[in-house]
Amino acid sequence: MHQQLPSIGPIHGQLAGPAQPSRHELAEEMAWVHLYRAVRHPPGAAEVVKYLDSNPEARARHEALYLIACETLHTKVLADEQSERTVAAFRAIFVTAPIRTVELVMAIVIAIPRIFSSKPAPDPKPEQTKVRGSRVKEPGSPAKARVDALAKHPEVAQKITVFPAPPSTAATASPAPTAPDAFAVGEAPASSGIQAA
Repeated sequence: MHQQLPSIGPIHGQLAGPAQPSRHELAEEMAWVHLYRAVRHPPGAAEVVKYLDSNPEARARHEALYLIACETLHTKVLADEQSERTVAAFRAIFVTAPIRTVELVMAIVIAIPRIFSSKPAPDPKPEQTKVRGSRVKEPGSPAKARVDALAKHPEVAQKITVFPAPPSTAATASPAPTAPDAFAVGEAPASSGIQAA
């Protein structure tokens, strides 16, 4: 009853096509698909660019991947620069500006009494020439106070006037004996029995 018809070609589902890819080729294609997804992240993009720069044949086959990776790296550089500018702006606003404001307020608070007082402001760093070998210290020091107190005593004042001050200290310090043998032989130093006032 049924008669077989002559075959005129392959049936629709049996079309001859390209050979099935091997497992190795399939795995390779899956790896490239994964790279296309990973290339949007800067570390993956850096690795892709590094590999494609070293392999010109792969670069020619995957030009789009190479361009996407380069774009990702360029975007990362721009984002890093923007972050640095933002951090610098916040640092200027929240760190540097308050410090400068506090310094300005302190300067104003210190300056207001000086402006309205009748006394001149003391010089914060008085200019004094330091004489080498001089025992006289700067004004206000304990040694200077002791020398001034001893100079008021009559015996010491008499001895001080006997010895003229050296020319190097004459302009900056009051005359005072600098050597321990400044007292005559047989006389005890005047400071041994005198206490400073």
